[in-house]
Amino acid sequence: METLNILGKFSGKRLDNFPAIQHTNLFKRIRENFHIELFLKGGHTLLSPCYTVLRGEAFPELAGFLAQNEEFLDSLKDFIVNTLYVYSAVIEENSGLLVNEQDIVIGRLRHREHDRFEVKFYSHYQDELESAYNDKIYLGRAFVDLKKFEKEHLGLHEFFHSILEQNAKIQERAIHKLRYFDDYKKPYLDEIDYLVKELNTEALERIKLIPKSDLKSVATVTLVECIDHLLILRNLMVELKDFTVEFENKLRLGEETSYVKYLFKFSKDLTNGIEYLSKLCYLISQRVSKYPLV
Repeated sequence: METLNILGKFSGKRLDNFPAIQHTNLFKRIRENFHIELFLKGGHTLLSPCYTVLRGEAFPELAGFLAQNEEFLDSLKDFIVNTLYVYSAVIEENSGLLVNEQDIVIGRLRHREHDRFEVKFYSHYQDELESAYNDKIYLGRAFVDLKKFEKEHLGLHEFFHSILEQNAKIQERAIHKLRYFDDYKKPYLDEIDYLVKELNTEALERIKLIPKSDLKSVATVTLVECIDHLLILRNLMVELKDFTVEFENKLRLGEETSYVKYLFKFSKDLTNGIEYLSKLCYLISQRVSKYPLV
């Protein structure tokens, strides 16, 4: 019930602490068909875009919350979708899974601390949502702080911290899920652990050199340096991602199916991160060049 208590603190009022954004058709459709999933009473409760319970227990406290918070929930979806638009490349990277009119996005909210949530995103086909829910496809994750939309250092701190967290989880799960753990530990798991920690150390140093906020007023020379830092981090991530995919393919050949799904999510997060860094480099490069494309 902690999730409902945190969301209930907003007293049903619309969030107004995020920018209004004119979206493309893809983002408009995602917003219109956005399904929220909340972790309640030890299980996941799926809500339709109109806030009816599709999966999970429809207990009285939840019914009362939904009846009194429609305006707040509408703004919560806007907050999340706008976060994806500004501080992520999850939608762009997965656009091939979202172009059909029947494709919907599920945002699974998990409370972290204070007003901060981790949101995991999944895609599904509308007509199969209830009959084959477990067939949903993982798209990626993002983090939102409902008290503050703007992210310091372009949200890079929380992204690289998440990669460190996910590495710890795949290392732990490998012990319990891999049938031939010893065969994979040294050549793959230890190397991934080393590459992740190397990436995180490098990221912490370079993020310090990126302006904390408001790149609009930053000098051109600083923007050029930002691009250099972002490209170096991107190259390190590509190295890590390529090695992770190699390991993933090895596991599939070895039929280690009970573990490979966890590694797939880790690999997906890396791919999204690489795309986000590329997106930032492109946007900053346009500022530096002062060459209008349109």
